[in-house]
Parts: sequence; C-alpha cells; structure tokens
Amino acid sequence: MKKAILSVSYGTCDKAQLEDTIARVEDLYGREFPDFEVFRAFTSKHVIASLKKAGVHVDTVSEALERLKKAGFDEVYIQPTHIICGGEYDGIVEHTHLQSGSFARLRVGRPLLDREEDNEYICNFFENELAAANRATVLMGHGSEHPDNIKYAKLQATAKRLGYGDIFVMTLEAQPSVNDIIPMLREAGYSKVLLTPLLFGAAGHARRDMAGDEPGSVASILRSEGFEVECLVRGLGEYDAFAELYAAHLRRAIES
Repeated sequence: MKKAILSVSYGTCDKAQLEDTIARVEDLYGREFPDFEVFRAFTSKHVIASLKKAGVHVDTVSEALERLKKAGFDEVYIQPTHIICGGEYDGIVEHTHLQSGSFARLRVGRPLLDREEDNEYICNFFENELAAANRATVLMGHGSEHPDNIKYAKLQATAKRLGYGDIFVMTLEAQPSVNDIIPMLREAGYSKVLLTPLLFGAAGHARRDMAGDEPGSVASILRSEGFEVECLVRGLGEYDAFAELYAAHLRRAIES
C-alpha cells in the first residue's frame, strides 16, 4: 500500500525562507514517518505563478492530489502549516471532499491553533524561549474575518490562565489589533516590548507590516505610543518546536 504525506503551505518565493521553514518541516515528516513519501503543495496562486516564471514548479493542492492519484497512492494525509482554520484551510478541506473517492484514506491534519493543549504548548514555548524581566512579548498573527479568528483570543486567554502576563496576542487584519493591546500593555506596566510573528514564515508581513520603518507598521505604531520595541523576525517554521507540533497534528490525522 502506497502512503503519502502532502505538506501544504501558503508558499514563498524566498529560497532561504523555504529551506528554513517548509523544507525543515517536511524533513521532519520524512524522519518521523519513514513509511510515507512526502510531497509539497502551495495554496497561493501568486507565489506559484511567480515561481513558474523562475522555472520552478510547485503544485496546487488539487494538482498534487491528482498527481498522487495517478501515481497509485492509496492513502494521503494532508498537513497544512496554516495557523487557524481560515479561508485557505477551508479550501484545502474542499479539495479533499472533491477527491475523497480517489483514495482509500484521505485526511487533513489540523492547523496550529487547534486544541487547548496546543495553546498551552505554544504559550509555554514562548515564555521559556523569549521571556525577559520587565519586557512584554507580543505575538503578531495575520488575522481573518473567518469565525475561527477567535482562536487568537483563545490563545491570549490560555496565556492569562497559565499566569503569563507578559504574553500579548494581536493580529494584523482582524481582532485583537495593535490598538487593542496598547492599553493592555500600559495597564500591565510594560514599556519594553519584544515583537515577533505568530506566522509560519517571516516574509513580507513580518518584515514590512510588523518590523518595518513605515508609519503604519506594528513596530512604528508601538514606538509612536512610547514603547521601546525590539523585533525578532523569525517565523514559527524556523523553530524545531513548531515543526514537532505540526508533526504531532499529522500523527493525529494518521491515527484517527
């Protein structure tokens, strides 16, 4: 029986970012699940088109599933690197429904923010890895109008329950926003902030929208409000701990 793992990410045109994040996670899948072949797909049509112009081909999810069907794979387990069950994750699930009759088993693993135990793992990691005296850690996610955006607020609630009063969660494009956390930072008595992405890769959003010098970046807004800001531009995919968390989600999908 032929078994495949399909690693699905938004995608990147940055070769170094690809090696540091996507390839790192895929390498771990190969080691953790030696009986499976590991394949790759991106969800961003823009990234796929840009790579194609450079002579690099990456499948969409539907193309990858069609390729795996033709290659005779019986079982396919898809593990997205997405943070929440937003619109792109829903699109992945829709593709699996369309191809469900093509495989003996076709499953999709859950995104990063899924169970409360995942939230605890994430909060413990950042508290142990980044916490410093008299400094807040601000985690910046992308955010979405999708109902699952509530997962960011749940992560904040977990940090509070665990007693990590130095961890603050915000998003770029939804709630909670940077303006929501500013009064929270002040109330907690913080004037120093470490700002880091709650994103799989540290590409444009992290470099420009989080850490950039433009007046509208998160770092600039916080500085204009009087905070001393340090930026750590490192995506979650660059940490072994998060590759291991995605692998744990994949294992749950395989064993379900």
